[in-house]
Amino acid sequence: MELEKSMEHHTKGIFLDDIRFPSDLTHYISKEELVPYLLTNWTVIRNYQDFVAYISKNGIPSIISFDHDLGVNLDNTEAESGYDAVKYIVDFIIEQQSQVFPQVLCHSQNPVGKANILAYWNNFIKAIDKG
Repeated sequence: MELEKSMEHHTKGIFLDDIRFPSDLTHYISKEELVPYLLTNWTVIRNYQDFVAYISKNGIPSIISFDHDLGVNLDNTEAESGYDAVKYIVDFIIEQQSQVFPQVLCHSQNPVGKANILAYWNNFIKAIDKG
């Protein structure tokens, strides 16, 4: 009973990934990194366009986990990436003058893409903190 209570889903979040589900992360991230994935009620979104539509309709959730590589478009061109999505969130916050700042995670297996997503977000947060 006590363990069940500690594993309740407390937050709502977006899991942006073209193929994986949050449960897939148990295969490649550490137990410490896995905790927020277990405690979040995820809405899985598969592409940038649906991500933008979701945010436009529902606002910013309390947590977002990004994959970098989001596949290809129907016309065989490379799709917008998780990096494009994190830039959209920053622009959305600025344009809406929002005070909602989600927790940003990146579960991408692309190390350069992951570093770019987290650096973009962290630089934004540092700029906000400086005023």
